[in-house]
Amino acid sequence: MGVDYVILAALALAVVWLALRVGWLGQELRRAAQAPDDSMRLLQREVEAVRSGVDVRLSEQLELAHTLNERLGRLQKTTEEVGQLGSRLAELQAIFRPAQQRGAFGERLLEEALADVLPRERFRLQYTYPVTGVRVDAAVLLNEGQLLPIDSKFPLDNFLRAFDASSPINGERKAAERAFGRDVRKHVDDIADKYISRDDGAIDIALMYIPSERVLHELARATQGSESLISYALKRSVIPVSPNTLYAYLSVVRMGLRGYSLRKSARRVLEHLMHLRTDVDALRAELNRATRQARHSLNNLADAERALLRVEERLEGISKQALEQE
Repeated sequence: MGVDYVILAALALAVVWLALRVGWLGQELRRAAQAPDDSMRLLQREVEAVRSGVDVRLSEQLELAHTLNERLGRLQKTTEEVGQLGSRLAELQAIFRPAQQRGAFGERLLEEALADVLPRERFRLQYTYPVTGVRVDAAVLLNEGQLLPIDSKFPLDNFLRAFDASSPINGERKAAERAFGRDVRKHVDDIADKYISRDDGAIDIALMYIPSERVLHELARATQGSESLISYALKRSVIPVSPNTLYAYLSVVRMGLRGYSLRKSARRVLEHLMHLRTDVDALRAELNRATRQARHSLNNLADAERALLRVEERLEGISKQALEQE
């Protein structure tokens, strides 16, 4: 920014100098109106020299102005990038707000992720199970009445105390890490016990949505006793997912739904083909019967034609006898 102000000051000084120079030239021209020819020619040469200098200086100032515009453009781009970074930091701060606000933020992120991948009719928010009455944060509606439950109420309080970079690694931090492990195991148990319900149409797995890649990264490294927290969750059929991994899982679900729709359409086409085959078989039977009847009719016509020939031959024989008797 300091260099830009210097350039602007230089431009202002150049404009002032040009204005003073033009004023001086005007005075000299008025004085030379009554001067001898030699003085006039001398003044013209000086005017041309001044004009050439002005052109050179204007060219330099235009180059400086172009350079200044480029710098201002880069500065504006940098300002926009800083603004985007600020919005991302605001989202990250929203993750670490009090539990109630944090839960609402996580549910909003979950809703946006679902809407980006799946059709609106394929998921429900705050879905209530029809049999047990349990309410889950989100449910992906699969085929044949089945559903995939997704929970977004991940415990973060002890995580913040355990993995705060500004906190020294001491006994209190270690205790927070252990408390975080217990929170995760309890949350996994709650998800498995409440949401994996076959009576309500839930499949045998549930997704535990974590609205932060860093939290999932630390969760993958954390252990409780001799067992990692990820292994414990998978053993209980609960899959931890972050925004990126959730997108991958939902993409697989979307492809499965499309494949099911294609299979269902193919099944309907096959049923129509089977009905059509039945109609074709019935038509062939009728055609065979008609063909047999037609052949029988042709045989009858042939017999009638032979009988007619015999009658004609008799008539002809009788006619010949009558003529001979005459």
